[in-house]
Order: sequence, then structure tokens, then C-alpha cells
Amino acid sequence: MLDLFSVERPYWGPTEVSEALGVAKSTAHALLSDLTGAGLTERMPCGRYMLGWRTVDLARTKLGAYRDNVAPAARRLARHFGETVHLTAWERGNVLYVASERPSGGVAAPAAPVPAPLTPPGTVLLAERGELDADERERTLRRGFAIGAQRALDGVDCVAAPVRTGPVSTALALCAPRDRFRARSDEYARAITGVARSVRH
Repeated sequence: MLDLFSVERPYWGPTEVSEALGVAKSTAHALLSDLTGAGLTERMPCGRYMLGWRTVDLARTKLGAYRDNVAPAARRLARHFGETVHLTAWERGNVLYVASERPSGGVAAPAAPVPAPLTPPGTVLLAERGELDADERERTLRRGFAIGAQRALDGVDCVAAPVRTGPVSTALALCAPRDRFRARSDEYARAITGVARSVRH
């Protein structure tokens, strides 16, 4: 149900939820009430619902380890190369760009989650999950990184490496305009792999 709420459509009523999820209106109302009790949604005076403030607190908690452990290393790397470094996460078959260290002239993150096969971070995460064909998976795991076009952004290439702490669900990626990237791709690959191995998330 929480997936229904988005920037494009932040407010939902029980009837709309019922229709979107294919459940009875009474069920939708009960679920929204339960989520409101947990602070995950909030009932507005008009009877519709929006996300509750508890979601912000949960996001802050989730990002705490990034702030403490990954961000300083990502910031140093971005500053050293003058290129953008992203922390990405696996989100149900998509790559979510969670946080970015973007120096002046660096590339932006995609505005929405990107299907995993379209990105080097997705390739790394798919390899870690065993969801690539055997040859590509073996090659990616042996190298410890994936490199190539960031197909969600025109003219941008990336290299990504997994952040290994238990089940791998995050990866660091260094992305740059293709002409700058290709001139230093080997150097970028060594750097992002080294940083990803050194951090604890």
C-alpha cells in the first residue's frame, strides 16, 4: 500500500486504495487506519491520507550508517576525481540512487529508480544476487566491479562496486560524462573498488 504514495500522487482515499489494490473498501480503510496508528500514514481533514512523519524518521535511521561510514569515503573520492559518487541500493529489481556526492560539474542521479539491468550498479547487485547469466556473473564477481553506460542518462558512463556487509544490497558508483570517464576508466575502477571494500555500511 505504501508504494501507492508518490511525488506525483501523494494523497489517497480509501476508495482509491481499494480500486488500486483490488481489495474491499473496508479492507483499504482498515489498512490505512493501521498504518496511521504506526505513524506511516496520516489522515487529512478531507478523509484522504498522506505519508506520515514516521517514514522520515525511518529514512533517517536507514541513512545513518551511510552518513557515518560511507559518506566520508564517497566525499573524498568525489573531491579527488571531481566526479559524482553515488550510493545505490537494490529495491525490488530497480536501482535506487540513495545519496550522492556531486562536485561542481558532476552528473546528477536519475530522478527515479532505474531498472537494474540498465546500470552498472544494477549489474553488480544482480551478480551478487545470482541473477545474471553465469558468464557475466562470474566475470563481474571476479573483477569486483561492473563498468559501462548508465543507460538512464545520456552520455554518462559509470563504474560500480558492491559494498559488502552481509547480504549485498548496496553499491557505490562513480559516474561521469563519457568523454571524461573513458580517459580515466581504469583509474576510476581501481578507486571505486578499493573504497567499496574499505567501507562498512
